[in-house]
Amino acid sequence: MRSKKNPVKKEKNLKFQKYLVNYLGLLPFFVLFVVFVLYPFFYGIVMSFTDWSVSSRGNVNFVGLENYKYVLSGVGTSSVRFLASLKNLLIYVPLTLLIGLTLSLVLALILSQIKRGYSFFRGAWFAPYVLPLFICAGIWQWFMTTNTGLVASFFAKLGIGVGVDWSSTAIYAIFLVIFIDVWNSVGFNFVMISAGMKDISPELYEAAELDGASTIQKMRYITIPMLEPILFVVITYGFVSALQVYDIPWILSGTGDYNNIGGPGQCMLFPVMEMVRNIYLGANSGLGRATAEGVILMIFIMLITLVQFKVRKKRY
Repeated sequence: MRSKKNPVKKEKNLKFQKYLVNYLGLLPFFVLFVVFVLYPFFYGIVMSFTDWSVSSRGNVNFVGLENYKYVLSGVGTSSVRFLASLKNLLIYVPLTLLIGLTLSLVLALILSQIKRGYSFFRGAWFAPYVLPLFICAGIWQWFMTTNTGLVASFFAKLGIGVGVDWSSTAIYAIFLVIFIDVWNSVGFNFVMISAGMKDISPELYEAAELDGASTIQKMRYITIPMLEPILFVVITYGFVSALQVYDIPWILSGTGDYNNIGGPGQCMLFPVMEMVRNIYLGANSGLGRATAEGVILMIFIMLITLVQFKVRKKRY
């Protein structure tokens, strides 16, 4: 007697054959992902436990947690600078997100009431987002040049910041970085929020108006709850981007000297900038320390992202 084939196994084989072409189509992506993302990722983690440096020339030794201990010790130039960069993040990230998200939401609410010219304003706000960050930094560095910059000269006529070097004065520099980042990113957030508002049924607002709801009540109980998925994406993306800030402060504080990167008192110094500095100037374990700083930043980003997902899961 012939043995009957397992129908479940036969069905799985048929499904595999059916989707084989699709799997083969995805294969190049997975190969590139492994070669250019996964391999460097795990290689960097491994090298963070070594004395790897530019001058190593293949002579790399395992040092365990020494790089992590040094980076977090607060002793030594590189450690002090890295801890200062983390403190700057604690100022930069919340302010950038709060100002950027609030401005984007307000703009979306205002322009949603405009029928004529909506496309023009949407394009105008989105335009800065398509510019590379180093160009945005260069534009505003030129605008804020003391005595000659268009915006700096206007402020000077109003008696604000007369003779001030905006990118080299600690009290102004960090807020200049925040302003440029918000100016660049607000268009993306605005378009995302506007798209979400288009999907909210007008009937909800009509019913709220019949119940005597005010504009603020409609925004609180209808608009923001219905926009929650969009706002979650915008906030998560903003957090991850802000924690990796590099281009804008690098251009604004650029002097050609890696030791001076970060501006006066390291007010514009951020972790990625310090990592780059360690790569070029770290003679002993420079690359190892840079990768250790990268791993610490990665863990920081992952923890914040995980908290965001956990909070959202509990609420919804």
